Amino acid sequence: MSELTIASWPGYGASHNAFVSIFLDGLAENGVTVKSCDRVEDIAEVEADVLLLHWAEKVFWESSSRWQVLSKMARLIASIGRRRRAAKVVWLVHNTVPHDARAFPRMTWNPFISALGQRVDGFLTLSPGTIETVRSKIPVMADKPATHVWHPAYSNAILTTESRIAARTTLGWETNDRVLGYCGQIRPYKGVEDLVRVFTATSDPDLRLYIAGRPSGSDLAKRLEEEAASDPRVTLKLKDLPAEEFRTALGVCDVIVAPLQTYLHSGSIIHSLSAARPVLTPATPFANALNDVLDPGWMRLYDEHLTPNTLEYHSAVQAGLPDLSQFAPKAVGQAAAAFFRSL
Repeated sequence: MSELTIASWPGYGASHNAFVSIFLDGLAENGVTVKSCDRVEDIAEVEADVLLLHWAEKVFWESSSRWQVLSKMARLIASIGRRRRAAKVVWLVHNTVPHDARAFPRMTWNPFISALGQRVDGFLTLSPGTIETVRSKIPVMADKPATHVWHPAYSNAILTTESRIAARTTLGWETNDRVLGYCGQIRPYKGVEDLVRVFTATSDPDLRLYIAGRPSGSDLAKRLEEEAASDPRVTLKLKDLPAEEFRTALGVCDVIVAPLQTYLHSGSIIHSLSAARPVLTPATPFANALNDVLDPGWMRLYDEHLTPNTLEYHSAVQAGLPDLSQFAPKAVGQAAAAFFRSL
């Protein structure tokens, strides 16, 4: 097997998302040399066989003005063009549109990703169900080589039975209570406000709802508190969750509800499955693909709108552990490395 060197933008310095480190570690486990490009400026300098791009919308996150956004877009496109002379360029497409985008990102996004898509040699998605979505949303990539690798699972996510019982006791829940939950960053597109509203219309006295995570703004936090105020079965923990608190929050729930809107892939769904928590979520290409490879009960899908009956029907406890062998970082890295070599 030939040696392979990957340069990743962003790389190990991407503190905003653990995905990058887990994904790159999976490549390293397969003998791939990994280099980090944590700035746009690094892309044109680093020597590698393949340049791997992650979130194109990173140009918005790191800019404080429209001028900076446009400048960073131009530098990224130029750097990729220069690097392509010596390396293949692969885009791991996490999203086809930025989440909760305002007017300026929406206005500049399509021209930007069209220019980016023209300059890549192939692309990856995080499920087989989303390849065609990317081809349809980014037409310049319709004929580019592509494959999927699964979003890697998160290790050490499962909470022990003893810890679950202790955490539930602290929250005042009985052992026969069935707990639905949402854990993680709370942003408008994640549908948490709708989840609280629909839950308050359920009638099962043994059903509980636990919302844990930091809202993206004070207005959203206020609306959640107002929705929950009328129902004592709802518990809110609206704050940043360090890793261990996040793990505990997932573990005390029986079912994670992810009423996501307009998304391509979801790390929160994979994190929930890694914690052996079944997931109730709308039927989408990503969710459907997961449902196809997992045993029944781990993915609980509904069409269109969330309803009180849907919450009550899918609140049953799931026994055992999901088989996530396909999602192990080493297995994911092996599939990604094979695609890189094929280019």
